[in-house]
Amino acid sequence: MPETVVHFQIRMPPDLHEQLSSRAREEKSSLNALIVSILKAAEDRAASNGSSSGATG
Repeated sequence: MPETVVHFQIRMPPDLHEQLSSRAREEKSSLNALIVSILKAAEDRAASNGSSSGATG
């Protein structure tokens, strides 16, 4: 785990929350870990394509 952890609150539609929660249960993972892995993979793909959203949070 990183030395510093940033807490971030996100709002999402209930159906998306249920889909992600189900996937996390299937993968025997936490919802947080799943979402972090999805975001990391998306950022890695963007970086490898040479395009970044430029968004900071």
